Amino acid sequence: MQKVTISEKGQISIPVSLRRRYGLKKGDRLAVEEADGAIVLRPLPRHPLLALRGRLKGADGERLTDLLLKERAADRERERR
Repeated sequence: MQKVTISEKGQISIPVSLRRRYGLKKGDRLAVEEADGAIVLRPLPRHPLLALRGRLKGADGERLTDLLLKERAADRERERR
């Protein structure tokens, strides 16, 4: 178990071994939660949109990018007529 000290401003320093293990860098954000009488720090994604990457799919499991490309191709075809 590693120990930290809270500064006058309420700040703590995360030990280097944990920063390396979780890839934490200056400016990264952490969620602070309380769970069963403990304070839990959880790294947040660096960019909110990147956290969603790959999670959204069409109803039949098709990727949204593929659906969009098909829709645009259909639009071009309709415009040609």
